[in-house]
Amino acid sequence: MIDILLPALLAGMLVLASHIPLGRQVLERGIIFIDLAVAQAAATGLIAVNRFAHVESDWMLQAVAIGTALGFAVLLHQLERLGHRVQEALIGATFVVLASASVLLLAHDPHGGEHLNSSLAGQILWVDNAQLAGLAVSAIAALAAMALFRHPLPAFYLPFAIAITASVQAVGVYLVFASLIFPALAGYRSQRPVLLALAAGLSGYLIGLAASLYLDWPSGPAIVTSLALCATTVAILRKVTARA
Repeated sequence: MIDILLPALLAGMLVLASHIPLGRQVLERGIIFIDLAVAQAAATGLIAVNRFAHVESDWMLQAVAIGTALGFAVLLHQLERLGHRVQEALIGATFVVLASASVLLLAHDPHGGEHLNSSLAGQILWVDNAQLAGLAVSAIAALAAMALFRHPLPAFYLPFAIAITASVQAVGVYLVFASLIFPALAGYRSQRPVLLALAAGLSGYLIGLAASLYLDWPSGPAIVTSLALCATTVAILRKVTARA
């Protein structure tokens, strides 16, 4: 059981390493649904390639996923000039269109339902070494870009696309969204935002994984629920402590 738990926990830590700082930027920018749209862009690109090109190489598939996500991130950056409200509306609308396109592409695939469920809920308990390496490389690249650049395109949109592409294939769309938003909300506008976000994120993954293993629950939804509960608990404790 430990052999399954440790790689999954390591995957969660690598996801949090990039998603906590990115999630803080998402909240500050007010573009909450950007991760869903970017993740869906990468997933739809992969489905389209498998549907029409039948690419066998994992590296080629990764290149397609990253290329699709990067191209979409550049497009989202260009939408900034339209204003925040229009940009957020277009991001949400694009996610719906891309998700619908994925369903249509898999409509005649006998395993289409399984593919869609895997892309949404993920299979973090079965993460392999190649996925862990991809998460580590993407986290390092994203953190380096955020530290080195100031312009929104190389400092946010591009590292966001890289990190999301790697994490959504390892843990699924639901868990990517939860890892970005819930920990960031736990520490939002506090004096120690990163520390509180880490506390909520790590405890959420630990409790969720334990519940998944011992109660035989689906791992992705279990961790998402646990992250929400832990983030809420941290936020409440923060308020109580501030009033004391």
